[in-house]
Amino acid sequence: MPLPFTRKLFAVLTSYLTETSSSPSTQFAFKLFRKLSGGDDSNVFFSPASVMLCLAMVYDAATGETRQAVAQVLEIAGLDPVDTGLAIAELITLFRQRERVQVRSANSLWCSDRVQVHPEYATRLRDMYDAELATLDFGAGNAVPRINAWVNQKTNGKISHIVDVLSPLTALVAVNAIYFKGRWTRIFERKLTHDGLFNTAAGQKKQLPMMCQSGRYSYYEDRKLQAVVLPYEGEMAMHVILPATGTDSRQFQQSLSSGMWESWLARYEQVAGTIEIPRIMLDYRTRLEQALKALGMERAFDPDRAEFDGVRAEQLPVWIDEVLHRAVVEVNEEGTEAAAATAVSIPLSAARFNRTPRLFQMIVDRPFFVVICDETVGAILFMGWVGDPGTAER
Repeated sequence: MPLPFTRKLFAVLTSYLTETSSSPSTQFAFKLFRKLSGGDDSNVFFSPASVMLCLAMVYDAATGETRQAVAQVLEIAGLDPVDTGLAIAELITLFRQRERVQVRSANSLWCSDRVQVHPEYATRLRDMYDAELATLDFGAGNAVPRINAWVNQKTNGKISHIVDVLSPLTALVAVNAIYFKGRWTRIFERKLTHDGLFNTAAGQKKQLPMMCQSGRYSYYEDRKLQAVVLPYEGEMAMHVILPATGTDSRQFQQSLSSGMWESWLARYEQVAGTIEIPRIMLDYRTRLEQALKALGMERAFDPDRAEFDGVRAEQLPVWIDEVLHRAVVEVNEEGTEAAAATAVSIPLSAARFNRTPRLFQMIVDRPFFVVICDETVGAILFMGWVGDPGTAER
C-alpha cells in the first residue's frame, strides 16, 4: 500500500505596477494571502514565515518536476543554491535572539520507523533548519499527543495542538512552530480604552474595547486607504491598513500584492495623529492543500507523479496529503502575543500619490489588513484580514 506525504522613485513605481518584490518570502506571503482570503470566513490570519519554512523542508526532500513546482510556489525557482539559501536564511533571521521581544521558531521532522531519511537530507534539516528529527510509530496512540505536545511547548501554550488524527500509514510529519510576543514601544493607556462600535464583515455592529493613542507615526494615506505603523520594542512592528469606507473587501483583498506593499513602505512619512483600534483576539485554522494546488503544487499532491527522493518507503510512492496551519493572536494595550504552527504530514491598480495631511485621525471601526514584520530585514512574520476582531474582554 502506498504511503502519502501527509503535512522601494522609479524602482517603487516599477515594483508597484509589476506587483513583484525582490524578496521571495514577501511574494509568497501575498500570493498565499490572496488564495486564503475572500471565502466564507471573515478573518484570515496566518504566518507566511511558518508556512514557507515548513514547505522549504519539504522542498529539500523533493526531486525532479515536483521540486520545480514547489520552488515555483515558494518564489525560489530559477535561483541558484546560494540565493535559495539566502531566501530561506532571511526567514530564519527573523528568529535571531532579541533583547526586547520574544520571537522564535522551531522545526521538526517526525519519521515512521518504516521510512528511511536520506543522510544528506537529514544533515540539511539539522544544519539549515536546526530541525529536530524523531522516530514515531504512527499506529500507536501516543503519536498525535507527542507532536501536539511539542507544538504546545514551542508556542508557550498558545497552540495546544495542530494535528487531530494521523493514519497508521503516515510516513513523515514535518512541523514548524512560531511564537511571538512584543511590547509596544509606547503602550496604549488603559484609561483611554473605551467602548466603540466595530462594523464586522458580516454587517453586524459589535461593541468592542477600542484602544486609543495619539503621537507621531509612520503614516500614509490616499483615496483608497490609511496605513499606520505601530512599532514594538526590538525592531518589530505592526502595520495596520484600513480601506476607505465603502470599499469592497473582497476586491481590496485580491488587489493586495508585494509590489503594492513595498510602495506603501516607501511612502510612509512621520505624521502626528490619533489612532483608535480594537483589541484583537483570533484563532485561525485552515488546510492549505487547495490553496497550494491552485498556486501550482498539484504534482506534489499526486501519488502517481510526486517525487520525494529525500525519503524512502520501501519502493512505495510518497506524496503530500495534508498541509495544516493554525495561528492565534492577541493584541491589547501592552502589545501582541501570537503563535502559529504548520504541519505537512506524510503517511506510509496604481494608487494616487497624495501629500499626507499634517494631522490624521484613523478610527479602525471596520475590516482591516494587518501585517507583523521585522522592520530591519523586512520579512513578514504574520499577516491577516480582520473582519471581526473577536471577543477580547475589558
